[in-house]
Amino acid sequence: MIDYFKRYITSNTAGRLHILYEVTLASLVVYSIIVDTNYSLDWFIWGILVIDYVTRFAVSDNKVEFVKTNVLELIAIIPLGEIFQSARLIRLFRVLRLLAIIKKRKSSLNEVFSRLNVDRYIILLIASMFIASLPMVWLEPEFEHYGDALWWVIVTTTTVGYGDLYPVTGIGRIIAIFYMLVGISLIGIVTGTVASMITKRKKVLPPELTFVHNKIDEYPELTDEDYEEIVRQIRKMKKG
Repeated sequence: MIDYFKRYITSNTAGRLHILYEVTLASLVVYSIIVDTNYSLDWFIWGILVIDYVTRFAVSDNKVEFVKTNVLELIAIIPLGEIFQSARLIRLFRVLRLLAIIKKRKSSLNEVFSRLNVDRYIILLIASMFIASLPMVWLEPEFEHYGDALWWVIVTTTTVGYGDLYPVTGIGRIIAIFYMLVGISLIGIVTGTVASMITKRKKVLPPELTFVHNKIDEYPELTDEDYEEIVRQIRKMKKG
């Protein structure tokens, strides 16, 4: 039985199905965080995570190492919130379960981003905005829903600052300061990225078009000879 599970987990087709399973499970966890009322869904997700953890523990060669490297998942399957019916505990363990799922696929996500040539820092920023919104719902009494927390994080990070929502707890204000600083840094990063893109685009221009571009910058001091040369360069580029 153990050999069967090992072959199942390591096969390519099963790997793809497992990714689909984890994406579906993560979506259910996010839904439970947003809705924040369906305790039966929490028990369903908890049951799946327990089966997943026990199965992988059974097929692992080094049981001690498995437990050490999957501490977050072990904590996430502790059903304290469901047992005590504590809203705050339930929210906390929902977040932990989502983080546990993301942690399992971190290497796969990095590979996908590298293949798509997506800047990992941008992905990290976007992901942190979504993740930081989760504890804010739990920490801040003013944030009734996940949408409120996400709205506040986006507004704070982009330095807009409407002021309709704001944290009142100490930890919430620390998170706010962090995202204010991130927002200021983001402006510099975006400016530098745009400048870099423009510079690279100029470098790949053909020589004829580069000549025309430079001449246009000299307007209105262009002479008749300059206009004629611009036309010749354009015709040369068209023939080429």
